[in-house]
Amino acid sequence: MREHYPHNITLKVKSNVAVAGTSLSGFCTGALGAGASLYFTGTECTKVVYTSSSSGSTGYPRESYSTANIVRSIISLDWSGTSSVASFQFPLPDQLPSSLCHKDGNGSSINVSYQLKLQLGGREIVEVVPIQIISKPVCNPTPSPYVEDHVRRRIMLACCIPKGSIETSIKVNDTRLGIGEVMKICLELVNNSSVDIKWISCQLFEQIDWHSCEHHTSDTTIVASKKVSGLKGMKGKATKQAKAKAVSPSNSDHKSINVISCEAFLRVPDSTLQTCTGNLFEIKHHLSINAQTKCGLTNVNIQVPAQITSPRRSMTTIYDYLIATEDRG
Repeated sequence: MREHYPHNITLKVKSNVAVAGTSLSGFCTGALGAGASLYFTGTECTKVVYTSSSSGSTGYPRESYSTANIVRSIISLDWSGTSSVASFQFPLPDQLPSSLCHKDGNGSSINVSYQLKLQLGGREIVEVVPIQIISKPVCNPTPSPYVEDHVRRRIMLACCIPKGSIETSIKVNDTRLGIGEVMKICLELVNNSSVDIKWISCQLFEQIDWHSCEHHTSDTTIVASKKVSGLKGMKGKATKQAKAKAVSPSNSDHKSINVISCEAFLRVPDSTLQTCTGNLFEIKHHLSINAQTKCGLTNVNIQVPAQITSPRRSMTTIYDYLIATEDRG
């Protein structure tokens, strides 16, 4: 919300939403005088709730706060018009992280915010306008695929009894995606173990780490998920061999019955944050592919690093993203 002070002065911007690497423009009106200064500032603010206890006592919750500057720039005011109107245009740095406000379920929070501040003489701030920044989209259109061919993974019971192996082949069309884009995962498993695969899942995880002084916290969520079950080849070796023999006793080549092939599509939701690192926080993403077996047996789990960027298509997508992230905060 715009903050007003008891002066007949107005600060107007062309748009309160801007993409890093573009420009902010607008004008100031009123009796500004030669001592007027306009600043663009960005800050990271973190809050970490932690438990503190002394020897022999029960722990109790405490809070730690930290603030770090992202940017603080003075903006030149153009007085070429009248003495009561000054225009400005300011190029935004390319590497600004997106504005964000995130809270976990324990009371900890991370906030990244930007403002325009108009100051008269000394240190008297007379007008403050919040600015919503969206990080600069990745301009490189070249996909960043992930490929894994014929990797053998041992299946163990209670970590010590071998039960065969599962061979995996994976192809992800692009691990660098903008908000609203779709990741395609092609998966092939050869089940040479004696255990059944109950289901296969593909999940896109978002992890936010932040700290205040020496206290750290983390919040992990699943932003997109797809689960597959009932595919041919999910049964263990003993079950499959029995079925194959019943169907064709003379056919000794049953390799095809071991193969599981499937595709999954994960759309990056509009509320997903961008992968980035700040002074007090880090946002990371990864794709997790999991083949679930029975309790006590090894599960196949593959983790693929992913990068989520700002919307790369249109300002309409950007505004949809802004609405979604505001709802999330």
